[in-house]
Amino acid sequence: MKQQQRKQLIALTADWPSSIQFDVPMASYSTLRAGGKAAGFIDIYCLSELQELVGCLHEQQLIFRVIGRGSNILVTDKGFPGVMIRLKGAFEQIAFKKSFDAENDQKFYLVQAGGGCSLGKLLSWCIMQGLSGLECMAGIPGSVGGSVRMNAGAVGGEISDCLHSLDCVDDYGHVMQVLRSELQLSYRKAEFKPRGTSLNFLHSGNSLLVVSAYFRLRSGIKEQVRSRCAAFLAQRKERQPTGVASAGSFFKNPPHDAAGRLIEAAGLKGRCCGEVLVSPKHANFIVNTGKGTATDILTLMEQVQEAVFQKFAIRLEPEVEII
Repeated sequence: MKQQQRKQLIALTADWPSSIQFDVPMASYSTLRAGGKAAGFIDIYCLSELQELVGCLHEQQLIFRVIGRGSNILVTDKGFPGVMIRLKGAFEQIAFKKSFDAENDQKFYLVQAGGGCSLGKLLSWCIMQGLSGLECMAGIPGSVGGSVRMNAGAVGGEISDCLHSLDCVDDYGHVMQVLRSELQLSYRKAEFKPRGTSLNFLHSGNSLLVVSAYFRLRSGIKEQVRSRCAAFLAQRKERQPTGVASAGSFFKNPPHDAAGRLIEAAGLKGRCCGEVLVSPKHANFIVNTGKGTATDILTLMEQVQEAVFQKFAIRLEPEVEII
Protein backbone atom coordinates (compact mmCIF):
# COMPACT_ATOMS: atom_id res chain seq x y z
CA MET A 1 0.00 0.00 0.00
CA LYS A 2 1.38 3.38 -1.00
CA GLN A 3 2.09 6.08 1.56
CA GLN A 4 -0.49 8.42 0.03
CA GLN A 5 -3.15 5.72 0.28
CA ARG A 6 -2.30 5.23 3.93
CA LYS A 7 -2.59 8.95 4.61
CA GLN A 8 -6.02 9.11 3.01
CA LEU A 9 -7.27 6.16 5.04
CA ILE A 10 -5.87 7.66 8.25
CA ALA A 11 -7.69 10.93 7.53
CA LEU A 12 -10.95 9.15 6.67
CA THR A 13 -11.03 7.03 9.83
CA ALA A 14 -9.47 9.45 12.31
CA ASP A 15 -12.72 10.18 14.19
CA TRP A 16 -14.25 6.71 13.87
CA PRO A 17 -14.56 4.33 16.85
CA SER A 18 -11.76 2.24 15.33
CA SER A 19 -9.17 3.87 13.11
CA ILE A 20 -7.21 2.04 10.43
CA GLN A 21 -4.22 -0.12 11.44
CA PHE A 22 -1.38 -1.12 9.12
CA ASP A 23 0.77 -4.23 8.69
CA VAL A 24 -1.40 -6.29 11.01
CA PRO A 25 -0.47 -9.99 11.61
CA MET A 26 -3.58 -11.99 10.70
CA ALA A 27 -2.67 -14.92 12.94
CA SER A 28 -4.42 -13.03 15.75
CA TYR A 29 -7.64 -12.91 13.72
CA SER A 30 -7.73 -16.48 12.43
CA THR A 31 -8.89 -19.52 14.39
CA LEU A 32 -5.96 -21.38 12.80
CA ARG A 33 -3.64 -18.97 14.68
CA ALA A 34 -1.49 -18.51 11.59
CA GLY A 35 -1.24 -16.11 8.68
CA GLY A 36 0.74 -13.28 7.17
CA LYS A 37 0.19 -9.55 7.56
CA ALA A 38 -2.65 -7.49 6.11
CA ALA A 39 -1.61 -4.13 4.71
CA GLY A 40 -4.60 -2.59 6.47
CA PHE A 41 -7.13 -3.67 9.10
CA ILE A 42 -10.16 -1.94 10.58
CA ASP A 43 -13.26 -2.63 12.66
CA ILE A 44 -16.37 -0.95 11.23
CA TYR A 45 -19.33 -0.17 13.50
CA CYS A 46 -22.08 1.25 11.27
CA LEU A 47 -23.35 1.25 7.70
CA SER A 48 -22.34 4.82 6.86
CA GLU A 49 -18.73 4.10 7.87
CA LEU A 50 -18.70 0.98 5.72
CA GLN A 51 -20.10 2.86 2.72
CA GLU A 52 -17.50 5.62 3.06
CA LEU A 53 -14.65 3.17 3.51
CA VAL A 54 -15.63 0.94 0.60
CA GLY A 55 -16.07 3.96 -1.65
CA CYS A 56 -12.62 5.24 -0.67
CA LEU A 57 -10.99 1.85 -1.22
CA HIS A 58 -12.60 1.57 -4.64
CA GLU A 59 -11.37 5.04 -5.55
CA GLN A 60 -7.86 4.17 -4.35
CA GLN A 61 -7.97 0.86 -6.26
CA LEU A 62 -7.30 -1.09 -3.07
CA ILE A 63 -8.71 -4.58 -2.60
CA PHE A 64 -10.57 -5.44 0.59
CA ARG A 65 -12.12 -8.42 2.37
CA VAL A 66 -14.50 -8.94 5.25
CA ILE A 67 -13.13 -11.63 7.58
CA GLY A 68 -16.06 -12.32 9.90
CA ARG A 69 -14.92 -14.34 12.92
CA GLY A 70 -11.80 -15.60 11.11
CA SER A 71 -12.97 -19.21 11.37
CA ASN A 72 -12.65 -20.18 7.73
CA ILE A 73 -9.74 -18.15 6.34
CA LEU A 74 -5.99 -18.47 6.04
CA VAL A 75 -3.86 -15.55 4.89
CA THR A 76 -0.67 -16.85 3.27
CA ASP A 77 2.67 -15.85 4.80
CA LYS A 78 3.24 -13.41 1.94
CA GLY A 79 0.36 -11.39 3.37
CA PHE A 80 -2.68 -9.56 1.99
CA PRO A 81 -2.00 -6.29 0.09
CA GLY A 82 -5.38 -4.72 0.81
CA VAL A 83 -7.62 -3.90 3.77
CA MET A 84 -9.26 -6.47 6.03
CA ILE A 85 -12.63 -5.35 7.42
CA ARG A 86 -14.38 -6.70 10.50
CA LEU A 87 -18.04 -5.82 11.11
CA LYS A 88 -18.85 -4.84 14.69
CA GLY A 89 -21.43 -2.79 16.62
CA ALA A 90 -24.61 -2.34 14.58
CA PHE A 91 -23.58 -5.29 12.41
CA GLU A 92 -23.82 -7.65 15.40
CA GLN A 93 -27.45 -6.90 16.24
CA ILE A 94 -30.53 -9.14 15.89
CA ALA A 95 -34.13 -7.98 15.50
CA PHE A 96 -37.64 -9.13 14.65
CA LYS A 97 -38.85 -7.62 11.37
CA LYS A 98 -42.34 -9.05 10.85
CA SER A 99 -44.49 -12.15 11.30
CA PHE A 100 -46.13 -14.30 8.64
CA ASP A 101 -49.63 -15.74 8.63
CA ALA A 102 -49.93 -19.14 10.26
CA GLU A 103 -49.18 -22.15 8.08
CA ASN A 104 -50.41 -25.54 9.33
CA ASP A 105 -51.16 -23.90 12.68
CA GLN A 106 -47.58 -22.60 12.91
CA LYS A 107 -46.45 -19.00 12.86
CA PHE A 108 -43.35 -17.77 11.04
CA TYR A 109 -41.18 -14.75 11.75
CA LEU A 110 -38.71 -12.76 9.69
CA VAL A 111 -35.56 -12.14 11.74
CA GLN A 112 -32.72 -9.79 10.78
CA ALA A 113 -29.18 -10.64 11.89
CA GLY A 114 -26.19 -8.42 11.19
CA GLY A 115 -23.38 -9.78 9.03
CA GLY A 116 -20.93 -9.49 11.93
CA CYS A 117 -23.17 -11.33 14.40
CA SER A 118 -21.76 -14.66 15.56
CA LEU A 119 -23.77 -17.80 14.87
CA GLY A 120 -23.52 -18.62 18.56
CA LYS A 121 -25.17 -15.33 19.52
CA LEU A 122 -27.90 -15.82 16.91
CA LEU A 123 -28.64 -19.36 18.13
CA SER A 124 -28.81 -18.19 21.76
CA TRP A 125 -31.25 -15.45 20.75
CA CYS A 126 -33.39 -17.95 18.82
CA ILE A 127 -33.53 -20.21 21.86
CA MET A 128 -34.69 -17.35 24.10
CA GLN A 129 -37.35 -16.37 21.56
CA GLY A 130 -38.46 -19.95 20.92
CA LEU A 131 -37.67 -19.75 17.19
CA SER A 132 -36.75 -22.84 15.22
CA GLY A 133 -34.95 -23.50 11.94
CA LEU A 134 -31.27 -22.85 12.57
CA GLU A 135 -30.56 -25.52 15.20
CA CYS A 136 -28.20 -27.45 12.89
CA MET A 137 -25.86 -24.43 12.98
CA ALA A 138 -25.16 -25.01 16.70
CA GLY A 139 -21.44 -25.20 17.35
CA ILE A 140 -20.39 -23.87 13.96
CA PRO A 141 -17.94 -21.01 14.52
CA GLY A 142 -18.13 -17.89 12.43
CA SER A 143 -20.32 -14.92 11.60
CA VAL A 144 -23.68 -14.72 9.91
CA GLY A 145 -22.20 -13.01 6.84
CA GLY A 146 -19.40 -15.52 6.43
CA SER A 147 -21.74 -18.45 6.99
CA VAL A 148 -24.12 -17.20 4.31
CA ARG A 149 -21.26 -16.59 1.92
CA MET A 150 -20.06 -20.18 2.20
CA ASN A 151 -23.55 -21.62 2.74
CA ALA A 152 -22.38 -23.23 5.96
CA GLY A 153 -24.09 -26.34 7.18
CA ALA A 154 -23.98 -29.57 9.14
CA VAL A 155 -25.94 -32.78 9.73
CA GLY A 156 -27.81 -32.44 6.47
CA GLY A 157 -28.88 -28.80 6.90
CA GLU A 158 -27.58 -25.53 5.46
CA ILE A 159 -27.99 -21.93 6.58
CA SER A 160 -29.66 -21.17 3.25
CA ASP A 161 -32.57 -23.46 4.21
CA CYS A 162 -34.05 -20.60 6.27
CA LEU A 163 -32.57 -17.69 4.32
CA HIS A 164 -35.06 -15.09 3.04
CA SER A 165 -32.87 -12.26 1.72
CA LEU A 166 -29.71 -10.22 2.25
CA ASP A 167 -28.74 -6.58 2.57
CA CYS A 168 -25.42 -6.04 0.81
CA VAL A 169 -23.00 -3.23 0.01
CA ASP A 170 -21.27 -3.22 -3.37
CA ASP A 171 -17.77 -1.98 -4.04
CA TYR A 172 -19.05 1.56 -4.69
CA GLY A 173 -20.68 1.70 -1.25
CA HIS A 174 -24.23 1.29 -2.56
CA VAL A 175 -26.72 -0.73 -0.53
CA MET A 176 -28.73 -3.36 -2.37
CA GLN A 177 -31.13 -6.13 -1.41
CA VAL A 178 -30.56 -9.65 -2.67
CA LEU A 179 -33.44 -12.11 -2.50
CA ARG A 180 -32.76 -15.78 -1.88
CA SER A 181 -34.02 -16.48 -5.40
CA GLU A 182 -31.18 -14.30 -6.74
CA LEU A 183 -28.53 -16.54 -5.20
CA GLN A 184 -27.03 -19.58 -6.84
CA LEU A 185 -26.78 -21.86 -3.81
CA SER A 186 -24.75 -25.04 -3.73
CA TYR A 187 -22.58 -27.05 -1.37
CA ARG A 188 -20.43 -24.56 0.60
CA LYS A 189 -21.00 -21.81 -1.92
CA ALA A 190 -23.35 -18.87 -2.48
CA GLU A 191 -23.06 -16.93 -5.73
CA PHE A 192 -24.99 -13.92 -6.88
CA LYS A 193 -26.92 -14.54 -10.07
CA PRO A 194 -25.90 -12.05 -12.79
CA ARG A 195 -27.91 -8.86 -13.17
CA GLY A 196 -26.88 -8.15 -16.71
CA THR A 197 -23.21 -8.80 -16.00
CA SER A 198 -21.07 -11.57 -14.58
CA LEU A 199 -20.85 -10.90 -10.87
CA ASN A 200 -19.40 -13.45 -8.51
CA PHE A 201 -20.71 -13.22 -4.96
CA LEU A 202 -18.16 -11.41 -2.80
CA HIS A 203 -15.61 -11.37 -5.61
CA SER A 204 -13.01 -8.64 -5.22
CA GLY A 205 -13.46 -5.95 -7.84
CA ASN A 206 -17.24 -6.44 -7.80
CA SER A 207 -17.63 -6.97 -4.07
CA LEU A 208 -20.91 -7.64 -2.33
CA LEU A 209 -20.49 -7.47 1.42
CA VAL A 210 -23.25 -9.04 3.50
CA VAL A 211 -24.31 -6.46 6.07
CA SER A 212 -27.53 -8.22 7.14
CA ALA A 213 -29.23 -11.53 6.56
CA TYR A 214 -32.96 -12.16 6.97
CA PHE A 215 -34.16 -15.59 8.10
CA ARG A 216 -37.65 -17.05 7.98
CA LEU A 217 -37.99 -18.94 11.25
CA ARG A 218 -40.94 -20.81 12.68
CA SER A 219 -42.29 -20.49 16.18
CA GLY A 220 -41.46 -23.32 18.51
CA ILE A 221 -41.18 -24.29 22.15
CA LYS A 222 -38.14 -22.78 23.83
CA GLU A 223 -37.00 -25.94 25.63
CA GLN A 224 -37.37 -28.03 22.48
CA VAL A 225 -35.25 -25.57 20.47
CA ARG A 226 -32.66 -25.56 23.28
CA SER A 227 -32.64 -29.36 23.38
CA ARG A 228 -32.07 -29.70 19.62
CA CYS A 229 -29.22 -27.17 19.73
CA ALA A 230 -27.64 -29.01 22.66
CA ALA A 231 -27.92 -32.34 20.83
CA PHE A 232 -26.21 -30.97 17.70
CA LEU A 233 -23.50 -29.34 19.84
CA ALA A 234 -22.84 -32.55 21.77
CA GLN A 235 -22.58 -34.47 18.52
CA ARG A 236 -19.96 -32.04 17.20
CA LYS A 237 -17.93 -32.17 20.44
CA GLU A 238 -17.96 -35.96 20.46
CA ARG A 239 -16.68 -36.31 16.90
CA GLN A 240 -14.43 -33.27 16.47
CA PRO A 241 -11.30 -31.94 18.21
CA THR A 242 -11.91 -29.16 20.70
CA GLY A 243 -9.61 -26.75 22.50
CA VAL A 244 -7.14 -26.57 19.59
CA ALA A 245 -6.54 -24.02 16.84
CA SER A 246 -8.35 -25.12 13.70
CA ALA A 247 -10.71 -23.87 11.02
CA GLY A 248 -13.25 -26.64 11.47
CA SER A 249 -13.57 -29.00 8.52
CA PHE A 250 -10.63 -28.18 6.28
CA PHE A 251 -11.71 -29.90 3.05
CA LYS A 252 -15.06 -30.02 1.26
CA ASN A 253 -16.70 -33.40 1.09
CA PRO A 254 -16.56 -34.82 -2.45
CA PRO A 255 -19.86 -36.03 -3.93
CA HIS A 256 -21.21 -39.15 -2.19
CA ASP A 257 -18.22 -39.42 0.16
CA ALA A 258 -16.58 -37.75 3.15
CA ALA A 259 -13.20 -36.01 3.12
CA GLY A 260 -12.43 -37.28 6.62
CA ARG A 261 -13.01 -40.91 5.59
CA LEU A 262 -10.73 -40.56 2.57
CA ILE A 263 -7.95 -38.89 4.58
CA GLU A 264 -8.13 -41.51 7.31
CA ALA A 265 -8.19 -44.35 4.77
CA ALA A 266 -5.04 -42.88 3.20
CA GLY A 267 -3.32 -43.32 6.58
CA LEU A 268 -2.89 -39.61 7.22
CA LYS A 269 -4.24 -39.19 10.74
CA GLY A 270 -1.47 -37.63 12.81
CA ARG A 271 0.59 -36.54 9.76
CA CYS A 272 2.65 -33.50 10.78
CA CYS A 273 4.34 -30.54 9.18
CA GLY A 274 6.17 -28.52 11.78
CA GLU A 275 3.66 -27.85 14.58
CA VAL A 276 0.66 -28.48 12.33
CA LEU A 277 -0.97 -31.89 12.04
CA VAL A 278 -3.96 -33.85 10.77
CA SER A 279 -6.07 -34.37 13.87
CA PRO A 280 -5.96 -37.90 15.29
CA LYS A 281 -9.60 -37.42 16.36
CA HIS A 282 -11.09 -36.30 13.03
CA ALA A 283 -9.03 -36.55 9.85
CA ASN A 284 -10.74 -33.58 8.17
CA PHE A 285 -9.34 -31.21 10.80
CA ILE A 286 -5.91 -29.64 10.38
CA VAL A 287 -4.86 -28.26 13.76
CA ASN A 288 -2.12 -25.88 14.81
CA THR A 289 -0.57 -27.20 18.02
CA GLY A 290 1.73 -24.26 18.63
CA LYS A 291 3.49 -21.84 16.34
CA GLY A 292 2.73 -23.44 13.00
CA THR A 293 2.81 -21.05 10.05
CA ALA A 294 0.47 -20.60 7.11
CA THR A 295 3.17 -22.21 4.95
CA ASP A 296 3.17 -25.27 7.25
CA ILE A 297 -0.61 -25.54 6.92
CA LEU A 298 -0.54 -25.20 3.14
CA THR A 299 2.28 -27.72 2.84
CA LEU A 300 0.33 -30.24 4.90
CA MET A 301 -2.81 -29.46 2.88
CA GLU A 302 -0.97 -30.27 -0.36
CA GLN A 303 0.47 -33.48 1.11
CA VAL A 304 -3.04 -34.62 2.08
CA GLN A 305 -4.43 -33.72 -1.33
CA GLU A 306 -1.69 -35.61 -3.13
CA ALA A 307 -1.92 -38.72 -0.93
CA VAL A 308 -5.71 -38.92 -1.30
CA PHE A 309 -5.44 -38.38 -5.05
CA GLN A 310 -2.83 -41.10 -5.42
CA LYS A 311 -4.98 -43.60 -3.50
CA PHE A 312 -8.50 -42.69 -4.64
CA ALA A 313 -8.07 -40.45 -7.75
CA ILE A 314 -10.08 -37.75 -5.92
CA ARG A 315 -8.73 -34.22 -5.59
CA LEU A 316 -9.92 -32.71 -2.31
CA GLU A 317 -10.81 -29.02 -2.39
CA PRO A 318 -10.16 -26.85 0.68
CA GLU A 319 -13.21 -25.50 2.44
CA VAL A 320 -10.94 -22.98 4.12
CA GLU A 321 -10.49 -19.86 2.02
CA ILE A 322 -6.82 -19.27 1.15
CA ILE A 323 -6.12 -15.55 0.81
